[in-house]
Amino acid sequence: MTTVSAQPLSGADRYPGWLQGAAVGLVAAIAGTIILIAVGALGGRGTAILGQVGMGLWPTAVRSLTGASPAVSYLISHTTLYLVAGIVALALARTADRLPILLTGLVLVILVIEFAYLVVMTGSRATGRFDDLTWRSVLIAHLAANVFLLIGTLWVHPTLKAAFQRSNDE
Repeated sequence: MTTVSAQPLSGADRYPGWLQGAAVGLVAAIAGTIILIAVGALGGRGTAILGQVGMGLWPTAVRSLTGASPAVSYLISHTTLYLVAGIVALALARTADRLPILLTGLVLVILVIEFAYLVVMTGSRATGRFDDLTWRSVLIAHLAANVFLLIGTLWVHPTLKAAFQRSNDE
């Protein structure tokens, strides 16, 4: 008879779910920021793109609360949103293990949120808050950060990780 305490824990199972979600979100935020700077550099702006993206709606709210520069307010808002997104994504994925129908609702909610984000970003471009390069850079970085968020969530999610391990063993 094997007890639970006698079984070794994998690296991912040693940490609480919220911490794993925060780590996934942080990696996604860092990846998105690096890609934003890289795309900005390709467009000739380098790190100055952070200040231009800092003129967006959410960073403007952070700036009004903190008095931080546009670049810093962007980094604060971007990192905070992805930390929360990582925690929520992992929590919902784990809840979907118990209630599979939730996964369908989760996909629909994600689609609505992403569509709303695209509408807001397009509105920022249309109202002159963002120029073409800034708008494209943000969309590319957002897509990359979301890919990192998805891969990270799949990587630390226990059921999905077990399914991938089983498929590799066969």
